[in-house]
Amino acid sequence: MYARKWAHTFNSYHPPKQVSFVMASVMTLPDRPLGQQLWAVEKYIIGSYRKHNNNYGYVSEAERSTPQAFSHFTYEASDHTMLICDIQGVGDMYTDPQMHTVE
Repeated sequence: MYARKWAHTFNSYHPPKQVSFVMASVMTLPDRPLGQQLWAVEKYIIGSYRKHNNNYGYVSEAERSTPQAFSHFTYEASDHTMLICDIQGVGDMYTDPQMHTVE
């Protein structure tokens, strides 16, 4: 998973809080009707789920700085060619990220 690679790179700089991403998988349900056979699934995360930022510029002002620092890090470390955003999850265990690229 591309976001996990960036989390590992971010964590290698020893930030005060380490970040991680839940592994996503695709599940096939062949007995379902066409168009409903493929499902994206992730492990359930126990705790208070928070949305830290999104694809359209929203940044939660009520949250800690780690999620925003991670998004900014991906932009800077990729030489401004990519940004991982839509950061959400429980604590610093994130799920369902989005990647914006210049390509």
